Amino acid sequence: MNSKRLMTAPCTRRAERGVTLIELMIVVVIVGIMATIAYPSYKDYVDRAKRTEAKTLLLEIAARQERFYFDNNSYSASAEDLGYASDTPQSEEGNYALIDPIAAGATGSIATSYLITVTPVAPHNDGLCGNLTLDSKGAEGSSTGEERCWAQ
Repeated sequence: MNSKRLMTAPCTRRAERGVTLIELMIVVVIVGIMATIAYPSYKDYVDRAKRTEAKTLLLEIAARQERFYFDNNSYSASAEDLGYASDTPQSEEGNYALIDPIAAGATGSIATSYLITVTPVAPHNDGLCGNLTLDSKGAEGSSTGEERCWAQ
């Protein structure tokens, strides 16, 4: 009888390859560095987008003031006179509102000039610009005096 021996390959143990603690810590540090760079840029982008919402509200109120002036030969201190449901209209997403009444502008009389101020509504807080303003002459401003608020 011819017996053949089955030849089997010797069992070799392969080391199971996993992630070491050092490698994991390196990844965590890299993600942390990327987050510290990306988050402020993201927040700035979001604030600028919300600021655009405030500008839109200011320009809408100013346009209604001009229509009111055309019909009545005087500006109004009341947002309700301009066709809003209340004296505190809000922007489309609700991030800004006309909290303060419409004030007299450069002439000192609401009949001949106005100053509109919109305020950030909580939880939104615009630390760079604060309240945004627009007057009857088209002068744009902010409560912080920052010039970049309208340029963006």
